[in-house]
Amino acid sequence: MRRLLSTLMLAAAAGTLVPAAAVAATSPAARPALQRFGVRLVDVPVSEAHNPRALRYIIDYLPPAAVIHRRIRIVNQESRTAHFTVYPDAAQISHGYFIGDAGHTRSELTTWITVQHPSLTLRPHTGTMDMITIRVPRKPTRGEHYGVIWAQQTSLLHTATGFAVKEVNRVGIRMYLDIGPGGVAPTNFTITSITGHRSPRGRPYLTALVHNTGGLAVDLDGTVRLTGGPGSTSAGPFTAQQVTTLAPGQSWTMTFAPASRIPNGPWTATITMISGLTTRTATATIQFSGTPLNTGWTTHLPIMTGAAAILIITLLTLTRLRLRRVPRARRARQAHA
Repeated sequence: MRRLLSTLMLAAAAGTLVPAAAVAATSPAARPALQRFGVRLVDVPVSEAHNPRALRYIIDYLPPAAVIHRRIRIVNQESRTAHFTVYPDAAQISHGYFIGDAGHTRSELTTWITVQHPSLTLRPHTGTMDMITIRVPRKPTRGEHYGVIWAQQTSLLHTATGFAVKEVNRVGIRMYLDIGPGGVAPTNFTITSITGHRSPRGRPYLTALVHNTGGLAVDLDGTVRLTGGPGSTSAGPFTAQQVTTLAPGQSWTMTFAPASRIPNGPWTATITMISGLTTRTATATIQFSGTPLNTGWTTHLPIMTGAAAILIITLLTLTRLRLRRVPRARRARQAHA
């Protein structure tokens, strides 16, 4: 029997999916006061108690014909009574993002899922538990399946012109289910092609190509530290600009943005990437090539060059005026003589 760990201390999962909400409005007057709600996972397998990903998402390895139950908690942080629908939806991983579909899109995984309370009404500042049951068929498609449990709120907004606009807001919990038999697939990824760059405005940034070489999806976050720079300087760590999700076999370029006035280098860049309990590190020597920084002499050189040009033009003008005045002065002296 599978042992579960209750994790009531987790933060609400709002904003963990892309897109997390679909909002429609035609007039600023239609916007109500800000309303908030959230959903979080309560039960986690004891074997995954130290895995940060398992504390936020439904992650498990399931053989054919397995049945699991997961409790979630829906919280109404709004100032009014709110109605919610809870349902499973298809999801996909594309271009570095885990993307929950627009709503009620079927997949093989969604047909395995039932929700105990698909419709809920909560008073202001209250919450309730709901139960998600996943029943794997005897002959499922092997491999990792992706989905999302949405908690959704729908309301009608009335604009200043009298039109009614339907607004839909969702927050959700991701699902990563690896279906056997054969045991849990390995988690692995590589970091290559570490390169320094500068934008057209001279801002430095660093890129690294990450490739998922394992059998499970990864949610990658990371940092870069710069050492051995000019004068034995160091900088960082600097965090990745986004958390990147990759399915097995997918690759994506992650970007880091160091401080804007950092010298060109060379630097030793050490990148550390983490997905759950898996960590990988890669090192490379880089330079921030491209447009140079506008510092020191370089900053003043265009100004000095312009000032010198103006000075030369002024001197030439004065010289011409002097040359023109000399003959006139001579003619004047000759006339008086």
